[in-house]
Amino acid sequence: MDSLYLLQFACFIFMIVNAFFVALSHLHVRWENKRYEHSRWMIVVALIGLAIQYVIQMVFGFRAADDSLGAVVNILVYTPCFSLISMGIYNIEATRSNLRKMILMCSGIYAAIIVVFCVGISLHHSLYIREGLYLMLTLFCVSVFYCIYMIIQEMIRRKNMLETMAATDLLPYVRYSRASVIILWLAVLAMPVAICSTTLLYIVGPAVLLALLFFNLTFIALGSSYIPTEELLDKEEESYALARTKYRYGGGTFCQAV
Repeated sequence: MDSLYLLQFACFIFMIVNAFFVALSHLHVRWENKRYEHSRWMIVVALIGLAIQYVIQMVFGFRAADDSLGAVVNILVYTPCFSLISMGIYNIEATRSNLRKMILMCSGIYAAIIVVFCVGISLHHSLYIREGLYLMLTLFCVSVFYCIYMIIQEMIRRKNMLETMAATDLLPYVRYSRASVIILWLAVLAMPVAICSTTLLYIVGPAVLLALLFFNLTFIALGSSYIPTEELLDKEEESYALARTKYRYGGGTFCQAV
């Protein structure tokens, strides 16, 4: 049993355990919010998809056979899984209309990757698609940069809005935001390294796993203290209505909630 197989097996266990923890944390949220729960299951599905990818790599030995062959399989699986994680992050930040735009953009890029893959196979009659691999990598990086740009824009907007409307503790949100950006940037750096050398993957791989672990922990922590914007607005309206309905009763002050 070589070191590459052990690394892939460790990654498989890591993804399964993290998917289990993220799913199980549903039982410990303070407020059950549809937007946050949709993001949770997007991330869980992405982690399971990554786990399946490592099983495929172990069973068929694509990475062990050749770096470029393993990279092709990586891009085919990493792209939709990464897009799901990005959409899960973006779903908490953005409106539904903006999320639909992101879904269409990511789906279009992945469709282009599939087209390049199919054309490469038809030309070379094997998974060794040569120049097609670098075109697939370029499309993957475009997808990642697009997701990073969209997420950062929404993070800035949402943070400013939360600071304006409430004086609550934003530390869980800030940690979640930073962890999201870290995991996205490491995904950009990991793929070129994976193509260049499997040896370098032993260095970059653990760093990506640690970043993903940090992201999952902050995502769970955000869920434990997450107050959606809509609930904050309702809370402010309720406090305002409570103050308006105060009246004197028997020499004291009595508050009647509306």
